[in-house]
Amino acid sequence: MVRRVMAAPTLDLARLRRAMRARRSLPAFLPRSVVVEHTTLGGVAAEWCRPCGADPIRAILYLHGGGYVAGRIEDFRPFATWLAHQSGIAVCSLAYRLAPEHPFPAALDDALAAVRTIRAQGVAHLALVGDSAGGGLALATTLALREAGDALPAALAVLSPLTDMAATDGTRRTNAMRDDVLSLRHAETLARWYAGAIPLDAPLLSPVRADLTAFPATLIHVSDAEVLFDDALRLAERLRAAAVPTTLEVFHGLPHDWHVSVPLTPESREGVRGVGRFLAERLGARA
Repeated sequence: MVRRVMAAPTLDLARLRRAMRARRSLPAFLPRSVVVEHTTLGGVAAEWCRPCGADPIRAILYLHGGGYVAGRIEDFRPFATWLAHQSGIAVCSLAYRLAPEHPFPAALDDALAAVRTIRAQGVAHLALVGDSAGGGLALATTLALREAGDALPAALAVLSPLTDMAATDGTRRTNAMRDDVLSLRHAETLARWYAGAIPLDAPLLSPVRADLTAFPATLIHVSDAEVLFDDALRLAERLRAAAVPTTLEVFHGLPHDWHVSVPLTPESREGVRGVGRFLAERLGARA
């Protein structure tokens, strides 16, 4: 449904947002051991997904995908709750502001405010997780924290990440017919809705072009059938060149952002289990 809208001759934002919400028409099957609590962080709506017995000094901030223009935390609740269940760590899903109504740096400002608020609440061990554009936002947030002199997250996990808004070649072309979710027919329009007049190769928009020195240990999940396959490969190369502990896991033939269909497919369950294990180990929680 998303690809059909993105590949249409004219990009309709309202249709794209409705297509992103289609996941909610499927059964959620949320884990019973996780409690969902509505809250605000820095004035921005959010949801805490807290597993039974979770240590309050550990947390995961989750930044959802949607090209910076679509997606609501309710749409991604299954992923957030199952990540909490698999990691044993409370997950906070942030309803950051969306473009074009709120262009850059609104989403980044919201993510930074959320990190600082969570830490002010007593969380000592924090990880950032993002899928698709949320993966790019997680990386940009880490970059902005470093430049501001703030403590960095203990770990990052980025899933099918959008890391380069300026790229047009490589797997963006060769995987154009293989990717079952994304079409880049209107990629520049979507990028401009978020970036405004800022150059698309600016590090906070395309973090793979940034200096990634001192970044925390990072897990990257990507499928070799995605148009964003190269975004993930280049990110891994850049992180390793900066001596950052990096785990790149490449899956075969899966659709973009397959984790968010958890628990409805075995591939999504496997992916979320892997992310949960990585974060539990890095944050010192039970696996």
